[in-house]
Amino acid sequence: MNKLLLTLLIGFVFAGNVNAGELVKMKGSTQGRVNHESLYQEGCKSCHQGSGKQNATDAACVECHGDITSIPVDEKKLPIPEAHPHKSLHYNEGASCLACHAEHEKKAPVCAECHRTWFKEM
Repeated sequence: MNKLLLTLLIGFVFAGNVNAGELVKMKGSTQGRVNHESLYQEGCKSCHQGSGKQNATDAACVECHGDITSIPVDEKKLPIPEAHPHKSLHYNEGASCLACHAEHEKKAPVCAECHRTWFKEM
């Protein structure tokens, strides 16, 4: 419960920022997001459920951040209202978290494949 509350608090602190926290060296040569630093102290299994060698899943994201509708987006920063990343015209609210977000590297959101000027690498 404390882990969840701490993660939510950290998430709200960084919610105003479009990206998911800056990449920094976390463990050995592994990079990670500043706002997930507390998770690295617990090990990789927080996100890579079961084993650090398995891929992270949307379920791990939802466990800490809630579903896509509960994640705040500063709509004033959008180039047009239709650019809302969590209310996609194409995916509605069904896009994978991992289609836009990456923990260990910068990643261009899936929207940037066609809408190149809307989103930067995060």
